Amino acid sequence: MPKATPTDGDSVLTLSKVYTTPYSAVIRDDVVMGISRYFLERWLPTLGPDVATVINTLRQLDFRCKGEVITISGEALAREAAMSRRHLYDCLAAPGLAAFVRVEAGERRQAPDGTIAQLPNRYHVRMDDPLAPADAEHLFSLLPTLAAAPLDAARQALDLDPRQLWAADPLAPAPHFLPSRPWTALEVLRRAFPDWRSRGRSQEMARLAEALHRHITLVRDDGRASKVIVPQYFRRRWWARLGHELAWVYLWLRGQVYDNPAEGQRRDTCWVDSLSALLTLIGRPREWWRRNVERARPNDEGWTIRDFFEQIDARKGRDPAHPQWVARQFRVALEVPIAPEDRAQYALLLRSWPAQGFTAEAQPMGSATSAHTGSPSVCHTDAHRQEEGVPQTDTSVTTGSATSAHTGDQGVCHTDAQGSATFAHRDSESSNKAPKSKPQVLASSSKHPSEARPQTRTNGQAKRPTPAAAATFNGKAEEPVSSASNSSAIAQRLEDYLHDAWETRPETPLCDVAPPTVWLRDTWSTPVQPHSPAWQGVQSQNISPRDLLALILAVWADKSVEHPPRYLSWLVQRWQSMPDTPPVSHWERWQRLAQMPLCDWPREGRSEWRRLATRTPDLLPFGLERIFALRPASAGQGGRWAAVAGAEVAARDNGLNTIPINCTFTIHNIWYLVEGQLATQLPRATYDACLRGAQPVSYARGVLTVRARDARARDMLVQQYAAQITQLTSTLARQPITVRIIADENAEELAASEPSTRDG
Repeated sequence: MPKATPTDGDSVLTLSKVYTTPYSAVIRDDVVMGISRYFLERWLPTLGPDVATVINTLRQLDFRCKGEVITISGEALAREAAMSRRHLYDCLAAPGLAAFVRVEAGERRQAPDGTIAQLPNRYHVRMDDPLAPADAEHLFSLLPTLAAAPLDAARQALDLDPRQLWAADPLAPAPHFLPSRPWTALEVLRRAFPDWRSRGRSQEMARLAEALHRHITLVRDDGRASKVIVPQYFRRRWWARLGHELAWVYLWLRGQVYDNPAEGQRRDTCWVDSLSALLTLIGRPREWWRRNVERARPNDEGWTIRDFFEQIDARKGRDPAHPQWVARQFRVALEVPIAPEDRAQYALLLRSWPAQGFTAEAQPMGSATSAHTGSPSVCHTDAHRQEEGVPQTDTSVTTGSATSAHTGDQGVCHTDAQGSATFAHRDSESSNKAPKSKPQVLASSSKHPSEARPQTRTNGQAKRPTPAAAATFNGKAEEPVSSASNSSAIAQRLEDYLHDAWETRPETPLCDVAPPTVWLRDTWSTPVQPHSPAWQGVQSQNISPRDLLALILAVWADKSVEHPPRYLSWLVQRWQSMPDTPPVSHWERWQRLAQMPLCDWPREGRSEWRRLATRTPDLLPFGLERIFALRPASAGQGGRWAAVAGAEVAARDNGLNTIPINCTFTIHNIWYLVEGQLATQLPRATYDACLRGAQPVSYARGVLTVRARDARARDMLVQQYAAQITQLTSTLARQPITVRIIADENAEELAASEPSTRDG
């Protein structure tokens, strides 16, 4: 066991952790839990899920304790192991636990008042794996058949696959090896060859026995055991919710999927030869699986077992040796979902996360590089440079960006990364000269990063270029646009197309929002190369816009893909060579997502994305979260969008356009974000029954009034979800806000009594 490092003098280190994504900041995926595959596959069936949970919990606590012995109270250990104290003591008395843990009862002391108190127990925990009794028994029978001497038998065993040295059944009887002792390969060798005399070769036998033990327990040559890695977040947040059996099933299934990031290969599906393999693992009957997995209902907190794994296929006769077995295919979530108590924090981080993952103190928003415009003190403002002259060096620090003609004639456009620009942002030859053409200075009052986009002028009025004016792509692919030669096309980014469609054409299918070449150019920071199969397929019209976007969505959602543009082209090339084979799994669902109207993405699209995506399933692609935070406000739309536009206009008179201090959203947009979060957390039937149709009515003096669809919906919201709604709203607004929920019948009465003073 590791010894504690002294905590005085120069050995004390201060580590400031910085994360790249909001998901990593919540999950803290650098703090992991490793379960050895040998323990998972061989000891778990022997011990049972509950005793195995106690051992695993003590192993995790060992890394945080000082010294080599864990001292912890029964109440604290029961809480860490997600079980009652009575059940914990039953597990500590199980015979199999003695192979891993030695318990020292706490000292009993008499208090001054005469009462007897017992100090917490002390636990000595074995961190490596002994041989399971069934495997020790099998090795005991096998070694004499390999050679007549123990050294030769050990060498022969080392040449075999480790699993060939395992017993066929982990629960097979082991009359020579009781589960209460930590058996090693050396003890098995001595028992298998009782008449052998060392004759000075005991050290060689010990080395071979140790190598054999590590070989059987799946320890690699570099000393690291083969493990299933999962964030500690899973144990702390989800273990008690899932229960011991389902938690171990999830870990076992994670170990079955092929996961090799070093080679850039990953898959989230696996085949299980028979359901009996899983049931043997946890020691539960078929009826338990049917009740807790196949017929499991969504939890009241808004999660289901399908967030971790789900059966997607079943096939009989897949194993020729056992044609009667029904093999099952599972999809396994490689990213641990966000727990209900952390969703408000995650929503806040999604809204306010810096582009580079650093806090504002580490890298001010809107700042530039030291070579950005000459002087290191230069920062972006709404009007970064004067009408004439060189870039200014005394501009104040704000989050606003500048025009597309920010520093001259390079055709520069700003990225979302902290308001800065591309590597060609400043011409080194003209850094101290006035630009060749007079820059167009725009004074933008936008506070949201997605609104700080390049603009053009028409008759003296600021106007953003629309997709219709940019290119024609209805049924015909446009010509490739070179970012180096065509500066006007650079300003027409994918986010501009999405924003314009959300404002003016929300019923447009997502695949028709932007030209195909814009998707290829702007989806990732590295564009798809013009000579690639993906680009050529678009130019030759062999790939429809819907299929192209479906492939882009599938690549974006795959966490294992390290080079998305290259992988996209590889998928296109493989699909062209095998047109009858779907290019990716769930192909029809990806096509349906690509063709889904933009207005259906905040709810229906989000729900489908969470089921399909392995990379940040709670965050929509292409920056849609920022765009959906702004309600469509076009007065020229009909139907329900006209009602939304009317609500936005009416919000000017009822306080819903108030922007809280230190916040970037209006109260109306905050409610829209809260509604979107709840739509993904609540079961569909619950959302339809109580939250669908709820509208914000007014905001004044820290009170947001929301009108439910009817009295029944109001009662459900008040009784079950009022606290959750208030917490989400206050978190997004960065200040306490009380949410008052009314029914439709008393809306007129409320309007008559509404205070006239609004909060600033």
